[in-house]
Amino acid sequence: MHRSTTDLSPTARRTRRLIVEAAIETLAGDTSAALAEIAKAADMSRSTLHRHFTDRGDLLAAVDEECRTRFARADEAARLGEGGALNSLDRLAQEYLGLGPVLGLVFADNALVDPDAWTEGEERVQALLGVITGGQDDGELDPELTPDWVLTTFWVLLFGAWLSLKTGTSRRDVGVQLSRTLRRAVGLGGR
Repeated sequence: MHRSTTDLSPTARRTRRLIVEAAIETLAGDTSAALAEIAKAADMSRSTLHRHFTDRGDLLAAVDEECRTRFARADEAARLGEGGALNSLDRLAQEYLGLGPVLGLVFADNALVDPDAWTEGEERVQALLGVITGGQDDGELDPELTPDWVLTTFWVLLFGAWLSLKTGTSRRDVGVQLSRTLRRAVGLGGR
């Protein structure tokens, strides 16, 4: 059973945070990783992990909650709608790219995290579609592409960027290539 962290001591909250972070890192590389592997990555015993998370489902719920928080922070930092559609989409792509291993949980074959399943997932999609249609109306984004196509392209490019990060390409280089490709794929300025 997933417990609220507000009732925990500062030490217990810190331990839970370390476990969740280790779980994100470990599961991003192998979604079937055992709790023992996660405990080892957190540099603690399995019994300590089990004191904080009774089972895998309990830990996965905490991982999902942390990923949800990180996506919300990225959404806020991207300032969608400010400075034009291409700049908004580019900022959001860069913020999401900065989520690192969280993307591994989203893009895994057996995805452990699904942003569309969160209650704010539909709001996120609608906000992005609003930015896209506004950009098309303003002549900044290609009006011959459907908004759904542009949104899908955004996620496919982000997936490619994540794959490049996994192969060791620097975050900076991946970010530059992601930005350039996104702008040329859906914008009118690069044509």
